[in-house]
Amino acid sequence: MLQMPDGSIGLPIQARTMRKVAKGRREHMTGHFVFGPDEGTAMDFESHTELQVGLVMLSRADVVELENQVPFGWKDDTGTTNLHHFDYRATMRDGRRTAIFVKAEFRLQSDRLCKELATIASQVTPDFADHVVIMTEEDLDPIEAFNANLLHEVRRPDPIADAAARRVTWDLFGAANIAELVEEIGLDGQGFRALVRLVRSRDLELTHPLDSNIKCNG
Repeated sequence: MLQMPDGSIGLPIQARTMRKVAKGRREHMTGHFVFGPDEGTAMDFESHTELQVGLVMLSRADVVELENQVPFGWKDDTGTTNLHHFDYRATMRDGRRTAIFVKAEFRLQSDRLCKELATIASQVTPDFADHVVIMTEEDLDPIEAFNANLLHEVRRPDPIADAAARRVTWDLFGAANIAELVEEIGLDGQGFRALVRLVRSRDLELTHPLDSNIKCNG
């Protein structure tokens, strides 16, 4: 949702997919999240893991586009043509594309499912994707997932805090401690969130996922 200059509300568009995700399931989490410039696009998800994978992919600097529910035609052992929807397809900065199955870890104990996924992956050609991967909750680094959620949560601008953070960091070169920068900004939590938005926009970057230091990209 975006508030327009005239006070009206601009709703995000729904990402175009051929498969509609059913909401309100009792057995697992469903919903959608917004992303992109001015929160302009809404993307559906069918599980908490799928949500986390989506946010992590969007937070990675080498991912320039993320699609969901991407249809792919494949043939089973009988020669019958079927349609599978990959949960995500990520386009990398170098142009390579990765098709992603998102599954719960326990489901990979099924030989039937693993055989089906392997059959689908074996039929993917370069015009659709360069790589195929399966991602479960076990493949998510908890630190990267936490940071991806934080980057998403602070996406809405705070003009006063953002301007103050830019004044403090505009001539920053090398590493600096986040706590010290927040103190210099002087707005406590608002200042911290403003710094996170600078990480989100790639103006700053973490020097180490476990560290409290950031550095300037400029």
